[in-house]
Amino acid sequence: MHPGGAPADSGVPKAFPIVAIIGAVLALACSFVNWVVGGSGDDTGGIKGMDGDGVITLIVSIVAALVMVGAMITRKAPFYLGGAILSLVTVVFAVINMADPARLVAQKLESDEGASAAEAEKAAEAVVKMADVSAGPGLYMVLIGAALTVIFGVLGFLKSRAGR
Repeated sequence: MHPGGAPADSGVPKAFPIVAIIGAVLALACSFVNWVVGGSGDDTGGIKGMDGDGVITLIVSIVAALVMVGAMITRKAPFYLGGAILSLVTVVFAVINMADPARLVAQKLESDEGASAAEAEKAAEAVVKMADVSAGPGLYMVLIGAALTVIFGVLGFLKSRAGR
């Protein structure tokens, strides 16, 4: 600590936690955007992330943003690493849903239609094939935002450790 209670300079550029917070907020916001879209002129515009794993990415991104605010205030390495690890969870969920768009369709069928998991999965596979369903813009933006938080969290952690 410097005199007057200000945190010691950790060697981490001030932009690192700011970019990481922006990434977490982007991932958070895009959890509400279409994660799955169909090429058959679907009038609903697609299925939003909040109909499935977007709930998880929303919560994890809120916590990651708060942890990165803590990193910006305290400039302590564990905060940077914690935010990066949390956002890595969001990256994993985004990649899983990008690789398998039927996953979100099945989750929506289970919650809205009351279908069993097996029925929903079978119906989702059919819908994906018939309607040319693919990953939507929300998933890409969640992935980009979470990846920014992971990258700048890890960089902040490394710079903070090197500045000791």
